[in-house]
Amino acid sequence: MAVKSSNPVQPTPASKDAARQCLLLADKHLKDLNFRLCKEQLQKAKELDPTNPYIYAFEDRIVYFEQQEKKKTETKVAKPVALEQVQEAIAKSQSGTDGGKKPSEQLSDEEQRRKELEARVAAEERKRRELEAKIAAEEKKRVEAEKHHKGSHQDPTEDQIRREIEIRIAEERKKQDADLWAATEARLVDERRRQEDDLRAAVEARVKEERIKREMESRYLDERVKKEAEIRAAVEARLSEERLKQEMEERILQERRKQEVEMRASMELKYEEEQRKRDMEARATLEARLAEEKLRQEVEARSVEEQRRKEAEARAAEERKKVEEMRRQLEELTLALEQEKKAREEITTKNLQNAVKQLRASMEVAWVNGSPKEDVGHSLHDIAVSLSIPPEVEQSVQREVKLEMYSRAVKEVISKRKLLRNSSSTLEWIRKVYQVSVSEYLENESKFLLDLVADQYKGTVLLISKSIGTKEDLTPRLKSSGFAVVQSQTPDAALEKIEKVNPNVILCDSEFPEGGLSGMRFLHVIRASSKFNFVPFIFLAEPDDVGQLQSSELKPNEGFVKKPIDWEELTSRINEKLQHFREYISSIG
Repeated sequence: MAVKSSNPVQPTPASKDAARQCLLLADKHLKDLNFRLCKEQLQKAKELDPTNPYIYAFEDRIVYFEQQEKKKTETKVAKPVALEQVQEAIAKSQSGTDGGKKPSEQLSDEEQRRKELEARVAAEERKRRELEAKIAAEEKKRVEAEKHHKGSHQDPTEDQIRREIEIRIAEERKKQDADLWAATEARLVDERRRQEDDLRAAVEARVKEERIKREMESRYLDERVKKEAEIRAAVEARLSEERLKQEMEERILQERRKQEVEMRASMELKYEEEQRKRDMEARATLEARLAEEKLRQEVEARSVEEQRRKEAEARAAEERKKVEEMRRQLEELTLALEQEKKAREEITTKNLQNAVKQLRASMEVAWVNGSPKEDVGHSLHDIAVSLSIPPEVEQSVQREVKLEMYSRAVKEVISKRKLLRNSSSTLEWIRKVYQVSVSEYLENESKFLLDLVADQYKGTVLLISKSIGTKEDLTPRLKSSGFAVVQSQTPDAALEKIEKVNPNVILCDSEFPEGGLSGMRFLHVIRASSKFNFVPFIFLAEPDDVGQLQSSELKPNEGFVKKPIDWEELTSRINEKLQHFREYISSIG
């Protein structure tokens, strides 16, 4: 029950009237069973007039009606459960899964369930009446206590309102109880009758179905016996037909075999006669072909012998020409070497080194883009005459300058990738531009090739990277710069290759997946060998590893390049480390 305030604030007449209006609204909402709005109006009345005793009576009424609504809800929930149980029993009786009970036994079970349900409803009704009696006694005690407490301070208007409300509450309660009990009894009677009708209809339908089922089974058995007799007769007829058919087929097969034997014998005689004729014709044809083939082979042998003789004569003539040409080139080469030797001796004896340097510088300028024009050649000759340089010395210097300028032009064309698809035609064109004869080219061919290789090949790079993109990006660039490139996926795999590769530069990622060597650990492993202690080593560093590498004590022949890799920075770092390596080798020598 609600507890009244011990020190109530004395309300004004206006607030008391407003509180009474709130109580009237609360009574209206309670009739509509809207407990939320009823409680809101009751709370407003309590704020306006906390000394009004009807407020606390209303709180008890709200509690009582809420309990009644809760019981109604529980009864509504329980009834479908009982109805479901009855329907489940009917379904079991119809499907034959009730353990083989008779209809009389099923009716007795349903009667027992119905009695249990009525007993449960009666018990609930007793509990409800006891609760109502208890609530009425408590309300009576509370009203008497309030009367004793309030005394003569109540005004006649409030007593009248209170009596009206109490009378209305009692009437409403009796009316709701009577309606609830009548509705419950009517619902139970209707439910009981409906269940009995459903059960009786289900039992009758079950009996009817059983009768129809037995009739259908007897008909089915008669039909089955009749069909089996017909099938047996048809099978016997089919077997007799099959037996006759097999006998006829055996006879036909014997006749066919006899005919085939006779036909095969006659065919073999004909085939033997035809075979003899074909053999005789083939033997005659073969003898004729052999005679023709023998004659043809003799003719071909004579022609081949004649052809070989002619080719041998032509080859001998060509060899004689080559020998004569080589002899001529050898003579020219010998003459040129003698002239060059005489020119150098003459330069030394006559002390013409400075004059020759001056003439050589002028010739180099004139021969930069190929053979100079005629007027430029005359001016060069005039310079040689003015410097008192003999003609044979002038020719020797001009020959050296021409070959040197030609060698530079070839190197420049190759370095700039200006060679055409047919590189021999390009070199031939350059030879014509510089008027280099075949003998002069052959004389200096080995020197040209050695110079080209020395300029183009810079060494071997061992590239160790887990990234396919890094290897695909760096490999072609390194090769175009003159390096041979050997790739490796991990440092562990690189240790197996490094002895065979003998690299001049090592490019290695700073980090690799767990389970193997890291880049720094790989560096320490190869530095333990004196053979690879001074090989330039460059890390391809991830951004997170740059700080660690900067704090590491890297040697002068060690360094790193940050990813993503800048090609110009990498090229500069490689050249720097290679230069340091060459200086170290020179200092050792």
